[in-house]
Amino acid sequence: MKITNKNLVSLIGIMTFLIFNVNIANAITPVSADADKIKIESAETQLPDKEMSIIKKVSLKNKLKRTPEVQIKNFIKKYNKYSESNKLEKLKNMYSDSYVNNDGFDKDTLFKLIEEAADLYKDIKYTSTIESIKVDGINAVVKVHETAQGETLKTVERFNGTGIILSDLNYTNYLRKEDGKWKILASTIDTEKVTLKYGEAKDVRFEISAPECIAEGKEYEVSVKADINAPSAVEQAKKINKKTQNDDEEILLETVSPDGVFMFGSITNEKITYPQDHGEDVLRGLKSNELTRILSSNKDKCNEYATASLGITRAHVEPSAVTIDMTGMAILMTRVNVFPIKKVVINEKEIKNGAKSKK
Repeated sequence: MKITNKNLVSLIGIMTFLIFNVNIANAITPVSADADKIKIESAETQLPDKEMSIIKKVSLKNKLKRTPEVQIKNFIKKYNKYSESNKLEKLKNMYSDSYVNNDGFDKDTLFKLIEEAADLYKDIKYTSTIESIKVDGINAVVKVHETAQGETLKTVERFNGTGIILSDLNYTNYLRKEDGKWKILASTIDTEKVTLKYGEAKDVRFEISAPECIAEGKEYEVSVKADINAPSAVEQAKKINKKTQNDDEEILLETVSPDGVFMFGSITNEKITYPQDHGEDVLRGLKSNELTRILSSNKDKCNEYATASLGITRAHVEPSAVTIDMTGMAILMTRVNVFPIKKVVINEKEIKNGAKSKK
């Protein structure tokens, strides 16, 4: 049996959105007429101290609203709202035409990924926390931690329902003012984990571990752990088994136990490109619900995903036969940023000549 994560579109582009608008107040200028006309002049009016205090507080509040830090915080809420409602045109206007990210995707490629993701998932809810904001004139650097959760649009008949998608990432947006408005000029995704789960896998806690960054052409270890002992997973197993084992409580208890579950999976790495190339690997059984593999990072100047595809099977014992059903599936992805190595060519002859000239 071969499990692929075809059509799984990372939320790499979806999770890295940040921009804010600057409101400009209208200026009111006193108007005066010529000497032979009526002259309009502004007159000062003496207000009570209480009213003047209120006006000063309102003025201060309005000034605070115009600070970049407050604008960024308010914008993230608005931006998440646009993302959840798939208002892609409004999102697109928030990016500079010169935009690029650390995967080498420009603005057009990024939004192709976003549009494809919108066709695969629904009801995505975002939670963002600003870690830091640094403003330097017309430039700003914003670090954000973001989590998201959604549901697949299509159902899988085998698992009798839709899947859930979870993501957790840390990213940095680089902003610049263009024509008086902030635009996203560039972004880097520092860490990223994405999980897609179907069936019984929804109730299992999974962990995938890999280095966040590595040099090109180097080996690294990827490990996956599954907590099949999670109470919710056992309850789900009971529901599944009761449908076929109502008349035999002893067999029911045996198949519900963790030892009655067989998990298999594969681990591979995939370059982050568009369109995405999907790696292939032989399926292996999980020993003690763990799976480990040594991979080599690519030399093509591409970041990559360490990807694990996992399946859950459960045996059902009947008087005449034993059947094994696949009751759950999970795809786990974690980002590995690959750093290219610059090779410096040393000309020994030039070095020797340089040393002689100094003498």
